[in-house]
Amino acid sequence: MWFQRRRDDDFHNEIQSHLRLETDRLMADGLSAHEAEEAARRAFGNISMARQKFYESQRWMWFEQLLQDLRYGARSLRKAPIFTAAVAVTIALGVGANAAVFTLIDAVLLRSLPVQSPKELVFLEMAGTEGTSGPPAYPCFLRLRTETDAFQGAAAFASDELRVEIDGKPEQIMGQVASGNYFDVLGLKPALGRLLKENDERLNPPVAVVSDRYWRRRFQGDPAVIGKTLSFRGQTFTIVGVTPPSFLGLQPGSPLDITLPIGIERELQRDSTSIWLQGIIARLKPGVAGAKAQAESNAIFRSFMADSRYPADLVAQHFSRLQVLPAAHGVDALRRRFSRPLYALMSVAALVLLLAVANIANLLMARGFRRAGELGIRLATGAGRARIVRQLLTETVLLFSLGALPGLVLAGWGVRLMEGFFQEGRRPISIEAVLDGRVLAFSLTVTLLAALLAGLFPAWRAMRIDPVRAIKEGGESRTGESRGTALFTQALVAFQVGLSLVLLVGAGAFVRTLSNLHHIDPGFRNEDVLTLSIQVPEKFSEPDKYAAIWNRVLEVVRTMPGVRASAVSTFTPLSGRDRGGLVKIHGYEPLSTEDGVIHINQVSEGYFESLGISLLRGRVFTDGDTASAAKVALINESAARKFFGKRNPIGESLEFVRKRDDRSYRIVGVVEDTKHMNLREASARFAFLPIRQARDAEQRVTLVVAPIQSNGEMALLSSIRSGLLKVNRGFLISDVISMRRQLDSTLLTERLLSGLSSAFGVLALILASVGLYGVLSYQVGRQHQAIGIRMALGATPFLVARSVLRQSAWMIAIGLLAGLPFAVWEVRTAATMLWGVKASDLFLYLASAGLLCFVGIVSALLPARRAAGVEPATALRRV
Repeated sequence: MWFQRRRDDDFHNEIQSHLRLETDRLMADGLSAHEAEEAARRAFGNISMARQKFYESQRWMWFEQLLQDLRYGARSLRKAPIFTAAVAVTIALGVGANAAVFTLIDAVLLRSLPVQSPKELVFLEMAGTEGTSGPPAYPCFLRLRTETDAFQGAAAFASDELRVEIDGKPEQIMGQVASGNYFDVLGLKPALGRLLKENDERLNPPVAVVSDRYWRRRFQGDPAVIGKTLSFRGQTFTIVGVTPPSFLGLQPGSPLDITLPIGIERELQRDSTSIWLQGIIARLKPGVAGAKAQAESNAIFRSFMADSRYPADLVAQHFSRLQVLPAAHGVDALRRRFSRPLYALMSVAALVLLLAVANIANLLMARGFRRAGELGIRLATGAGRARIVRQLLTETVLLFSLGALPGLVLAGWGVRLMEGFFQEGRRPISIEAVLDGRVLAFSLTVTLLAALLAGLFPAWRAMRIDPVRAIKEGGESRTGESRGTALFTQALVAFQVGLSLVLLVGAGAFVRTLSNLHHIDPGFRNEDVLTLSIQVPEKFSEPDKYAAIWNRVLEVVRTMPGVRASAVSTFTPLSGRDRGGLVKIHGYEPLSTEDGVIHINQVSEGYFESLGISLLRGRVFTDGDTASAAKVALINESAARKFFGKRNPIGESLEFVRKRDDRSYRIVGVVEDTKHMNLREASARFAFLPIRQARDAEQRVTLVVAPIQSNGEMALLSSIRSGLLKVNRGFLISDVISMRRQLDSTLLTERLLSGLSSAFGVLALILASVGLYGVLSYQVGRQHQAIGIRMALGATPFLVARSVLRQSAWMIAIGLLAGLPFAVWEVRTAATMLWGVKASDLFLYLASAGLLCFVGIVSALLPARRAAGVEPATALRRV
């Protein structure tokens, strides 16, 4: 800087002024001008040293030297563009993979709710011997809210997909009902208007709050949204506020669009046996421990449950106590599902980075040998060894930083790619993954640690350089590096092979898991079938109108060209929806309440034909199974086996209990089992009822359409949509998906693991092959003269090439043997995420090892060929 240069000039002038004054004094004493000047300089001392001390006293020398090291390192790297590019690409892949996976982990597992003091928030959930089972009923919540002293406030909420009408047009949005103090408990302030208040629960007048995201998407961020109205279940709600942009709800992955007062759920508040709430969230008072709050809440809960009608065994399994659980991260459904897979991917990404570090360490070692002459000259001219080491480490960090920057770009692209995995199925998971400050700090830390790890041994070796020998040989040792260094570089290659084996075995295990699950028979046709949800207006809830509307729908769809079969049902297999009830069957005595539970699906005729579900006994439903006909039902083979054993169930009765009508249904058929929630589970017990004899008039059903033409289901969508809207303009059509994609969406975790682990495995294979090729090529170059001498003494090119290949084979074999125990341990550790893959699966290890051997030998062929092509005369002339 200019002021630093000015201080230097002032100091120089001061020295010169002092020397002139001293010279003048000595000349006055009788000395000649030359003698006086020499005497003044001798009296002052070393001028250069004085200037150096002044220079160092006026600057941060460590910073100056760091800048020098960075400039020197940049020039050095610029002179080796191929080396710099290779290392930068390698570290970009390693850092990018880790940053991308960490971004997902941060979004799904680590990020706290964007609310006031999230660590003070807790969830209240029932628990028993089977684990937690959700919050208690709404009446119990009211008691907890008013009778406890441990909480500043408590709020209830429940979310679902809602059918609303805005400007006369139906829409399906993700919404929730919440108690009036919900936003006060969370400590949120509105972005616009106001949020819910406690008196809003009385619905006088009905109000609603929309999310910032929905406000911008649906209303284009218009401030005039305050005062607009929407219709839900026949009631008109006035929008009074917009939530903060950062708040997307308490359930990560399912952002909310709208919040309505919980008072709209009249049945929920009246029915003291309902377990419909999705959550109860409370804020602890300052200084109140979670244990105290749990003891107080549990006492109130036990008092409430004492008056319940639940069987004792069911209470013991699910409702025996109330727990107070941390709520800082929101509802943990997403974390429970993805924590193990994401941490597994993080481990795989870390191994890839470790593999990259080993590769770069070998490259730095090779580069260090070529720079031995340069380092020897610097040592001989007075540079300290510590300064040399610092220079090399600074250069390594700079090199890694050059790779980390494009690595972050790759991470952003990788995050977008991985988010695509979550956007499938009926309910896509919305992952708000961003490269924020925490991700940048993580990437910086990983880069620095990797740089230090990769540069440690090359820097240590630089401290042991003999300047005389290095200058004499000019950095090109005729005898090669020391045996210890050669063994170290070979050990690094073996280490890469071992890591690659672990990664390839893991990738193979996940790929085989996905393949095995795809080959499971789900019990239904998972190809050429289209499903879509239809929500009808409230006016069709009466039984006669309800049956008539679905008769009309089926009549229109079945007459469309290209339609082979169609049906309507409450839900379809693997859709994620469910309902159930308790049954009484003559001759069957359940040992527990759970033994009497059966899943219930209400379907029309043609349902089993459309989905290809086989009829095993009896008959299926027909259009004659109307509300006025005898009540009939079908069951699946799991229900028949559970309730009837070897008896013939045809003609027996199913009596649903704990229902106001207590109607009995006669069993007329048995159908094949189907997978219900996922492919891993055992088939659940099912009862199928005719939708025209429905126990409940579900406002939302699923239309199932099987086309005539193979893979032609999506071609029918346009005509089906037009036909449905002709039946009734008030239909809301959503969740359009084929059964093939619906099945794939249930395998989201497996597809994520197999896809990313395969990509990482391929990357590891490439890095290992490049590392092996680099080491062998370098050693062949270093031993050029030795190979020439051998060939001059009679060694054939074949023997020389075989020697190089043997060296490669040894490194591969040692790496495979070292990595095998870790690969076995890996498969055993990941057993819960695998399906049909055992740690004793010999083929898995042989295939991975065989692939590594093939790639390793191919990588060694070019160095072997280069060694075999050495001309003895040319090599000997360089001795």
